[in-house]
Amino acid sequence: MRLAVFIAYRYLRSSSSQGNLLTFASFVAFASVAIGSMALILALAILGGFERELTASTVRFTAHIEARGFHNILLENTDSIVQRIRSHPNIRAVSAYIEVEGLARSPTFVDGVIIRGITPEHDVGNITSTIQQGKGAFSSPQASEVIIGTKLAHKLGLTCGQKLVLYSSRHATAPSVATNNKYSSLLSVSDASHQAVIEQCRIIGLYETGMSSLDELYVYIPFERAATIFGIPKHTASGFDILVRDISQVHISSTELEKLLGYPFFLQTLYEKYNDIFAWIDLQKQPVPLVIGLITVVAVCNVVTTLFMTVVQKMSSIGVLRAIGMQRQAIARIFLFQGVLLSTGASIIGCSIAFLLCFIQAEYRVVRLHDSIYFLSAVPIEFAWHHYALVIGISVAISALASSIPAVIGGKIRILRALHFQ
Repeated sequence: MRLAVFIAYRYLRSSSSQGNLLTFASFVAFASVAIGSMALILALAILGGFERELTASTVRFTAHIEARGFHNILLENTDSIVQRIRSHPNIRAVSAYIEVEGLARSPTFVDGVIIRGITPEHDVGNITSTIQQGKGAFSSPQASEVIIGTKLAHKLGLTCGQKLVLYSSRHATAPSVATNNKYSSLLSVSDASHQAVIEQCRIIGLYETGMSSLDELYVYIPFERAATIFGIPKHTASGFDILVRDISQVHISSTELEKLLGYPFFLQTLYEKYNDIFAWIDLQKQPVPLVIGLITVVAVCNVVTTLFMTVVQKMSSIGVLRAIGMQRQAIARIFLFQGVLLSTGASIIGCSIAFLLCFIQAEYRVVRLHDSIYFLSAVPIEFAWHHYALVIGISVAISALASSIPAVIGGKIRILRALHFQ
């Protein structure tokens, strides 16, 4: 065994020092396996990074479950609803909100937004932890203050301390649906009588979640102020944000809560609400097996070609080894080990280069993205040791399997034919 490994190593060294066609073939085989391994590691690291960052951002800055009424029906008796939701064992926190579509205007720009009334100290969206400038607490429940995303602030050309104007519609009477299954009246937000709402607010904080779809869309005002300007009765809300203890059970908890609350409640998990994001991640993963297959085929073909050329060039050496008593199995092992050594070294080199590139991207964020398209501002990277083990293992295993073909052929060469080969 040791002799076969030693001879295989000497064959590799002699191929790299003779400056002939075999040298070039060995270099191509080595480079193809290295580049293939590097490409696979980069693909897995980037896809894993996207999945981790988008999932983490979505879980961290949005509710795990959102409960609201069908057709945007307003929900009254918020305290009673909160108690019923909290009775579920997997629920960690609940907060009510008021949500209305509107416009945000600055002296230079107008953009569509969702105005959300929250109580910061009870908000499960964790917006206060993402404040980049200013503060995340309102001075009073009726303050004409607003917290907006950094992306929206940039579009509007505003910063902390400046004022923006919110436009929306007021529900003059805003009756709501009772939650005791006695529906005396049903009112959609769009069915209520409308009056224009124009509210000038001072920006007290800028938040940034890292997801432009959130940072450009939501503006936050005090819950009680939202109820006042939009004509929402006391103890009434547009919906409820819910956090669960075990995110892996979120679908089960949503189904159970929907049965517990009944009509007119409509529940959505974060995976359902942001289905486009998670579907986009799954779509990016689908071509990976095809890419892996193509790169592997190219690398294996180059390794097999190199070993066939080695068998031909070392024909005389094979004859000598057979003449001094080396068995055919040992001859076959020489070429098998040569293919394994070549593939292992190339795969390790390729993975090392990929690790260096991933480290540079993770530290310095060299490759930037258009966050309105990719949801993130830079290419994310995931460092996972099992990716490296998987790529090296697959490269070595497939190359060893492919190397067995020329190895067997080399072992079956007859002594006289090998000694007289020119």
